[in-house]
Amino acid sequence: MHDTPMLRGIQRLSDAWLAAAADPSRRLLVWRLPANASRLLAAFFEMQRHDQGRDTPDYFLRVDTPYELGFRYSRQIKQTLLERYLGSQDELRGQGITLGWRGPHAEHPDSAAGVVQVLDSFAEHHGNHLRLLAAVLEPERMVPGDGFERWVDAAMAAAPGDRLRLVLVDTEEDPRWQPLLERHASVAARIDAPVDMFAIARDTASQSGGTGPEVLYRQLLADLMLLLERGSPQQVVGRAERALGLAQRHGWQEQASVVQMMVAGAWLKAGDHGQAITAYRQARSAADAARNASNAAAPELVMQSWFGEAGCWLTAKNPERAAQTYLQASTSAATIPHPMFQLEGQRMAGYCLLQHGKREEARTQLLEAIRIAKPLSTQDRKATTLPQALWDLLQLQDLRRAEKIQLTAPAYLEQTTALHAQAEEAAAKLGPTPTRVQLDVIDAQLHAGLEQTFHRTQQERERLVQGGDEFFRKIVAVGREFLDPHWNGLPTIEHPLDHEIPVWSEPPAMQPLPDPGPLLAGTDLAHVAPPAATPGVVAA
Repeated sequence: MHDTPMLRGIQRLSDAWLAAAADPSRRLLVWRLPANASRLLAAFFEMQRHDQGRDTPDYFLRVDTPYELGFRYSRQIKQTLLERYLGSQDELRGQGITLGWRGPHAEHPDSAAGVVQVLDSFAEHHGNHLRLLAAVLEPERMVPGDGFERWVDAAMAAAPGDRLRLVLVDTEEDPRWQPLLERHASVAARIDAPVDMFAIARDTASQSGGTGPEVLYRQLLADLMLLLERGSPQQVVGRAERALGLAQRHGWQEQASVVQMMVAGAWLKAGDHGQAITAYRQARSAADAARNASNAAAPELVMQSWFGEAGCWLTAKNPERAAQTYLQASTSAATIPHPMFQLEGQRMAGYCLLQHGKREEARTQLLEAIRIAKPLSTQDRKATTLPQALWDLLQLQDLRRAEKIQLTAPAYLEQTTALHAQAEEAAAKLGPTPTRVQLDVIDAQLHAGLEQTFHRTQQERERLVQGGDEFFRKIVAVGREFLDPHWNGLPTIEHPLDHEIPVWSEPPAMQPLPDPGPLLAGTDLAHVAPPAATPGVVAA
């Protein structure tokens, strides 16, 4: 295998793993790396799955199952291991590995202890072909609370065997599993590795082959990325001058635009809005030159420069100039065409005008943003900031009512979190070996409670919607026509069980709303005055 900076980085991860796993007393291992090294760690795990790249004697089982309840999580881990085992039978035979592992069965309860039993069983059965089974637990999402940590505590209490290691991943920026390391200090260890992704990027650029200007430019770009993260604006400008000189000598106008935007980012990070705006304008000038030369990337670079400059004006607390510039960004996006950014430029113009106290002008721009979304598909609309534009309009029209709608979301979260905690507590009282029947009862009670809470929240939101004036209700109607028949404001509250309407325990709360057609056509611009004259404040 070729020696590259990326592979050398993976080798450092491998060395760090082997050193940490060599201590037989450590059953819980926590990887802690810079956040930007997450993809490198994922590459390390992936390489261990294949003979060609594998350089450890261990098997890594990565589990990204969401964590909602301990017994559901336990059930899913067992199922994941079995499915992967059955799905890799041919590959295992080709490697000369003896099959025949029984897999999880009725004697393995849906608990952390049951999972440890299953994992231990797998590791022992394949002991002739692997040293350790590393179960890498990376829930893609978790319900609020300490349920997952309590599950890990229970797994550690089940005393994982000699061949099993439970592995967690956090970052230097967010060391979220530090409490677990401290609670299990006698059997836990942290894995660090000297991985610097910026250094890897620069080494990759310098070793990419050749000696021409392209290679030098890639090296300079890697230097700029490093300096953006760790250097001063002056250092960024100094290195950028070399890159710009190279780009100009070779007619790489689009690259000159990219470099100027990096310079703008450095000045913005330092709080110098004037220098940042100047750099964004220079970036746009280079992008315009590239567009005149028919460069395919140039139109998007022009658009990005407008958005960058607009953001500078907004950060500099000049919302009027920001609004004008966001409109230029929207126009630029329309020429590509790029409806998503066209809509966002229009929306942000409305937001900025509202910050400037120009409510009716803000309303006009926000309505135009909504009309931009009209020809798009529902799926494409959901990928835009249309929901936020609708919400901005609701807040502008009736801030107090919108706030009441918004507050139903944290109340709903608090109530559902309490229901999950009650279910966790009920399952914990059953001990480490609960029966499936007992857990099914808890599951059914939780499902019923979650659905009741969902429907109560929907009913309260609908009551608030229907109490709004005609313009308010028309905007909600647009959301139901363009996004979802049940749209009722932000944050969105989804059905807790992801059920479709035919199997809901109660019918939808939504009631008829006024026809938004004239509003979308631009022929209905008469607005009912908001209940209070207090200017609405919307989120950027």
